[in-house]
Amino acid sequence: EIFGRGRKVIELKQEHEKRVILETIVSLLPGEKNSMSVSFLSMLLRAAIYLETTVACRLDLEKRMGLQLGQAVLDDLLIPSYSFAGDTLFDVDTVQRILVNYLERDMIEGPNADDDFAYPPNADLERVGRLMENYVAEIATDPNLKVAKFISLAELVPEQARITEDGMYRAIDIYLK
Repeated sequence: EIFGRGRKVIELKQEHEKRVILETIVSLLPGEKNSMSVSFLSMLLRAAIYLETTVACRLDLEKRMGLQLGQAVLDDLLIPSYSFAGDTLFDVDTVQRILVNYLERDMIEGPNADDDFAYPPNADLERVGRLMENYVAEIATDPNLKVAKFISLAELVPEQARITEDGMYRAIDIYLK
């Protein structure tokens, strides 16, 4: 099933048709930020991953989610991993790319040449910081999550996004148990 942990067997012809339909839907989505909810984009991304759509289709959805990450809830990021290689329970790489898209979205030329990066507004950044701390804590229970992957995701959350260190300490504590 697309939204759960299992993977139903779909006939090859049906799978191809669904893939083409989904890719068409994604290509027709309006380009404006906030034109659809993050939950809807997350649902489309889960389906795109499950149906193995083109990389461009998945990256487009990841970028759209990154633009609106401040409006996301934890469930939007808990994307199941459909890999059968003994990977993690959740698709951590996808969430990592979504966060990078969020952090890179506001790269602008500053008033002087040394300022080449500006973070998103504080309230939005703090909301994303809390969201990512909760995400890291949630995936920390996964026995297949490698230390390097845990650390790289935790390090992506900028200091400006952390009101306190409690969320990250909680995630580390959960991971070590």
